[in-house]
Amino acid sequence: MLKNKKSGFLFADFKQALFSKLLKNKHTGNTLTLKHNTIYVLPSKMGCGFLFVAVLNFILGINYQNNLILAMAYLMLVVLVLAILIGYSNVKGLTIHFKAKNNDYSPISPRLVFDISTDKFCQSFNVIYQKQILHHLDNIKDRTNITVSLPYKNRGSYPLKRIKLLSQYPFGLVSVWSYMQIEETVFVYPEQINPNKNNNLMVDDHNSNGDLKRANGIDEFDSLVDHQHGMGLQRVSWKHYAKTQQLMVKEFVNFASTPMTYDYSQLQGNAETRLSHLSYLITQAHLHDHAFALKLNSQLYSMAKGSEHFNACLMALSRFKVNTENQDADHS
Repeated sequence: MLKNKKSGFLFADFKQALFSKLLKNKHTGNTLTLKHNTIYVLPSKMGCGFLFVAVLNFILGINYQNNLILAMAYLMLVVLVLAILIGYSNVKGLTIHFKAKNNDYSPISPRLVFDISTDKFCQSFNVIYQKQILHHLDNIKDRTNITVSLPYKNRGSYPLKRIKLLSQYPFGLVSVWSYMQIEETVFVYPEQINPNKNNNLMVDDHNSNGDLKRANGIDEFDSLVDHQHGMGLQRVSWKHYAKTQQLMVKEFVNFASTPMTYDYSQLQGNAETRLSHLSYLITQAHLHDHAFALKLNSQLYSMAKGSEHFNACLMALSRFKVNTENQDADHS
């Protein structure tokens, strides 16, 4: 059993190396136009069965000297050749352009956006990734945009693998395909989990005591307190009053009202929980346009704000290696 597994891995490695050598730089890039040197055509599984029956009919026709069976064999062969020519013509001239990638938070898959254009009518077109059909188009006229979701749901960074573009039009007898290798890496950010009242959550750069709460904040509901004389009625919990006839005021805290350093080592819970808390905190800080710093063990992302800083921190959380806690290592 072990030998069979090793043989399978060796064959897969050999196949990958062979493909990489044969297709080197041929399909790399964000735009691919299908033409004679980027299109591959072979009979599909059904086409191979169809060809086998045609050959069998031919042998039977010769052995029994039956012209009707021979004619059927020739007719089947002609249909297969026509399918190859029509299938090739169907996709020739099709242009696929990679437009953008959309990273997302676990468990939502990252997405790729493509623009597909053609000067003629194209039918039955599939986008395949790691043997999964991500998108099927019944027909393509002029220009169309598609968004495909990749089969990644767990936190991590994933270099894009080869994308297969396949059509089995007409009749499903032939496979006409090409490849597209996009030099990009997609990220699945840690799931956002609200840390609630984690007292060791973060460190205030201006407060050595690490006090987390900010009175009269507007971001997160914290608790209900008794209404005091002089308090306004805007924050009164009327639902609670309807049940208990007691005036209670909603107390809020602000987790990002001042520049904060979010420290992985100060969080509670396992590694994934900590990363999820950090993901939530830096997202909230970014949404409220607050500056923040991120500390992942020995790695420090300096105090800053803006999309570039925010994305860099999310990518760092995605890459964080739990088993060695080395945030610079890529996802394996």
